[in-house]
Amino acid sequence: MTKLRAPLTFELALTKIAGTIGWAGAATILGQSERTIRNWSDPDAAAGIRLDAAELLDIAFQEAGGKGAPFLECYATRLKSALSNSMGSAEAIAEAVASAAKEGGEAISAAIAAASPGASHTDYVTAIREIEEAIEAKTNTLAAIRARLNSERTLRVEEGTAS
Repeated sequence: MTKLRAPLTFELALTKIAGTIGWAGAATILGQSERTIRNWSDPDAAAGIRLDAAELLDIAFQEAGGKGAPFLECYATRLKSALSNSMGSAEAIAEAVASAAKEGGEAISAAIAAASPGASHTDYVTAIREIEEAIEAKTNTLAAIRARLNSERTLRVEEGTAS
């Protein structure tokens, strides 16, 4: 029976990557046994993946055609949620959404410029930078929403109305 991996866990990130590059591929990249790699993906195992190994697997995932960087996205979202005490408010979500909308628009505009005939090197670099900023703004929005959800869950548990 396959164990379920919780969202925003390194075990789920590793499992997603292994689905693209294979357990044996991950083991080869990291110079570890396949059993060790599988253990790292087990939420009940004590051992976990090192940060440098996670980075190598994110790179291999993208090189194999995977979209995104599962470990980076997991880590960034978890870190932002953990560090942002002020992000649990509706105002923080609204600010994050406004920033995401602004950055998203700028990213689309820059990407259109990069897709235009005769686009310059500067157009490509600008598009990459703007898209990275849009991704960060959307990650901040996700973190703000998760923080609000978590604070509401905590409040319900404290009030004895958990659902």
